[in-house]
Amino acid sequence: MDLFDFLFSRWYLSLPLFITLVFWWIYENNKGGKKIGPTEATQLVNQNKAFFLDIRDRDSYESGHIHGSINVPKDSFKQQEHLLVNDKAIIVVSENGLDAGGAGVELKQLGAKEVFLLKYGLVSWAEESLPLVK
Repeated sequence: MDLFDFLFSRWYLSLPLFITLVFWWIYENNKGGKKIGPTEATQLVNQNKAFFLDIRDRDSYESGHIHGSINVPKDSFKQQEHLLVNDKAIIVVSENGLDAGGAGVELKQLGAKEVFLLKYGLVSWAEESLPLVK
């Protein structure tokens, strides 16, 4: 008996598993804020509606970052709260987008009104050949 035969013959076990996986996937994709691409992020910043928050460590930030971004490592949010909570939306930037969701959740807990996550982090920024400050 192969896997598909097992799943179909025992649909009453497979269906709750499938539903759980779908809800988990939806939760993970929306955790911390809406994911946006570099073009949409740049438009928000150019319209003065948002700012970039780079959550990488200081060495990574200095090796290349988005112009005008603020560097506050994820473990320093509470100490730098005055920089983070204001009337503008926050666009969270990480190396590859994996840490951004957790940072978004923390920012919302601190009182940030609107949080966006740069989809795939600086990887997507580089793929679109957008400049980095070094």
